[in-house]
Amino acid sequence: MQNLISKIASDHPELEIELGERFQFTPPNHLYYSDEPYEYPELLLLHELGHYLIGETDYSTDIELLEIEAKAWAKARELCEHYKIEYDEDFAEDRLDSYRDFLHQASLCKTCQLSGYQDDRGNYHCPLCGASWKRKNIKF
Repeated sequence: MQNLISKIASDHPELEIELGERFQFTPPNHLYYSDEPYEYPELLLLHELGHYLIGETDYSTDIELLEIEAKAWAKARELCEHYKIEYDEDFAEDRLDSYRDFLHQASLCKTCQLSGYQDDRGNYHCPLCGASWKRKNIKF
């Protein structure tokens, strides 16, 4: 892991790469990694580097969040070739599935359990009973 961190630091000297509680990119240029026993920590680090490189961090809707996550994993796949790390498609899809599953649950109406739709301000609305709600913040 330290070898990969050194290579990333050399390729991107503008990045501040630090030990943190979890793998995370924080704009504008902070990349955090964890020394906890994660499965595929190199992939997680490259995924967070992917967030930095694609430059997309703002979103209004959950579908935009999922799109950003998918783009960061696609960038991680490219980075794996550059850094000679094996990409695990199943692992990446499992991580994306955690977002999909959470966002599906967040879209369910608390009154009638029908999937609602989300407006451009992030509020959900139920087409059946008319209820409205806002998804709680998430941390993955």
